[in-house]
Amino acid sequence: MCMHMNMETFIFHIEQMDAEELDQLQQAIDHRRQQIGGGPLSTVVERRDYRNGVLQLERRAYRRKDGGLTQRGPYWYFHYREGGRQKTMYLGQTDYPEAKVEEIMTKGEESR
Repeated sequence: MCMHMNMETFIFHIEQMDAEELDQLQQAIDHRRQQIGGGPLSTVVERRDYRNGVLQLERRAYRRKDGGLTQRGPYWYFHYREGGRQKTMYLGQTDYPEAKVEEIMTKGEESR
């Protein structure tokens, strides 16, 4: 961490960033986590708003016991809020993530 910038100042600057700057910052954070071995990594390949949330195409990296990384994906996820809580729906590999969300939501409503 920069010695000349305290955490409050750092957070203030993050809150002023636009989407492109946040994406660049996220890439830098992911890269640094990879350098220090900070557990599972997720890289957003594509992001788009949908319904009450966001669809994300994510590539995952996992650290193996030998210290190397294994890449998985990309897989689609739907991140949304329900009842004041953040939820994530795994959609898998699909060319039509919107249709997959609808299919899963419809099945959930039928089972109630």
